[in-house]
Amino acid sequence: MKFTYKPLTGGKHKVFISGDFNNWKPDEYELAETNGIYEIELELPQGRYEYKFIVDGNWLVDETAENIVRDKFGNRNSLINVALKKEAITQKATDFNTPDWVKDGVFYQIFTDRFCNGDHTIDPDFSEWYYQKENILSPAARFNKFQFISDWYQIEPLKDEEHKNYLFYGGDLAGVYNKIDYLKELGITIIYFNPLVTAESNHKYEAYDYFKIDPHFGTNELFIKLVKELHNNGIRVIVDFAFNHVGLGFFAFQDCLKNGPKSKYYNWFDWHKWPIPDALPEQFDAREYYQCWWGHSIMPDLNFDLDRTHPEENYIKDQKKANVNIGVVDYILDVVEFWLMEFDIDGFRLDIPNEVPFWFWKIFREKVKTLKPDAYLIGEIWHNAAEWVNDKYFDAVMNYNYFKDPVYNYFLKNTKAKDFVDKINEGLVRYPKQATQVMMNLLDSHDTFRFLESANGKISTLKLAVLFQMTFVGSPHIFYGDEVGMRGGHDPENRQPFNWKYSEEEESVNLRNWYKRLIRIRKENAVLRRGNFEFISATNNALIYKRSLENDELIIIINKSTHPLKLKQNMLGSADLITGETIETVSAQNGVILKNERI
Repeated sequence: MKFTYKPLTGGKHKVFISGDFNNWKPDEYELAETNGIYEIELELPQGRYEYKFIVDGNWLVDETAENIVRDKFGNRNSLINVALKKEAITQKATDFNTPDWVKDGVFYQIFTDRFCNGDHTIDPDFSEWYYQKENILSPAARFNKFQFISDWYQIEPLKDEEHKNYLFYGGDLAGVYNKIDYLKELGITIIYFNPLVTAESNHKYEAYDYFKIDPHFGTNELFIKLVKELHNNGIRVIVDFAFNHVGLGFFAFQDCLKNGPKSKYYNWFDWHKWPIPDALPEQFDAREYYQCWWGHSIMPDLNFDLDRTHPEENYIKDQKKANVNIGVVDYILDVVEFWLMEFDIDGFRLDIPNEVPFWFWKIFREKVKTLKPDAYLIGEIWHNAAEWVNDKYFDAVMNYNYFKDPVYNYFLKNTKAKDFVDKINEGLVRYPKQATQVMMNLLDSHDTFRFLESANGKISTLKLAVLFQMTFVGSPHIFYGDEVGMRGGHDPENRQPFNWKYSEEEESVNLRNWYKRLIRIRKENAVLRRGNFEFISATNNALIYKRSLENDELIIIINKSTHPLKLKQNMLGSADLITGETIETVSAQNGVILKNERI
């Protein structure tokens, strides 16, 4: 694939290209100049790639690209599609193991502050030191943005983008404990918790204390009790961690603020200058003083490589080529051991792992798998993650690229069936078979619009997407409340408090029953959890595919159209596992799971 850049001005330029194909490394692929035109030819596997040119240090969109798209942060990127070749789709198995319990699992993601308030005595009152104005580096503290919403169903404040991370509803671990029966009845087997550590925000991605449950969620003792009770009910637990950065209240960063270069933790961070002024200007830019995640002052980046800063340190794969910051690495490994052994969790969901060095994740995996061989490691990577899914790094990733995006485009944006099939099949060949079986297949998350919001409230569309999700290869993921028809656009509206009044709404009850029924069918049929996958037919209006395992075979038909779909002769007389009825047609905007020995 040839990429060409024609500069707007004369003279010599340094031109690179960076994108999904190299994890956005800025200085790997340099374009060669011939007669004022800069070119490079890259051998790219089939797939969809976002990219940009880097011209003299400036990131530029290729305006000649076949398309321009927005990434999750709203930035413009160029897009290129490399066509899928026509060879047969075969899943390759490489020599590494993924946890069997995940292959049989159904994920349920809980954003704790918004799930259920079970203990009003620990509702946020903002009495901790880090909520006070004296914490000058926290914009929320400086400008009094913290607010507790005592009315669980008052969602109007969530429309205030400026305060989104500092509105609290009081959801806690006691609330989760109280709803174990609800989760068990739904059929959940794995809870994925957003971060639970002590932090100032409602999302807890800027850790103040990795060894302590946030006091407004509960105590360490309560979490131990909760995990034990979940395990007793057949539910595993994975927890979200961000190791790229910490929070302002993190002990090492506080020591640096006090002692500067004399602090023994000074090299845990990338400092540009010190001290920070006592009186901050209103438009204070923390990046002038220390490296922080995407410029957010409340999230100082950890320094893993003493010879490199972000983002250069992230691309190093060979530990021998890094000047390892032993203090940081050993500290994080202690955190890993604590959560696995003291809290007895079953794995980690790892936030923005592509902004942490490759070599670190190899050490991380070795530590985790030594302590708990069947622990699950999943990374949050939105693009093709083939580099990450193997015996060196992660068991799987959140399957944005090869599940969420194509499902969204096919069911909501009505893209061509061929594009959908190509993208789904590409994912099946990009990753090892045992990894695809434990992919977290999500329709939405705390970082995206809820699917039903994008579907403009059309529950029939959500039900079809869920049918595909529950019958596809990998582990289905439910974002809390999706099962009762919760909606929400941009963060924070997608993080509304759970609608515990759902039982008063017939549509919500019926939707939850749809989830329950499909989860039960998935559990009862190993072919849906372990079997091969193959498209039989795909049009813009209907999908037909099969799952097969030894002598067991299921045919799934999804009819997107507004007209009934008549079954082919060889499928007549088949029983639909969803309704138990023998059918001859698939009704409009409906789907079936057929099992028939003659098929």
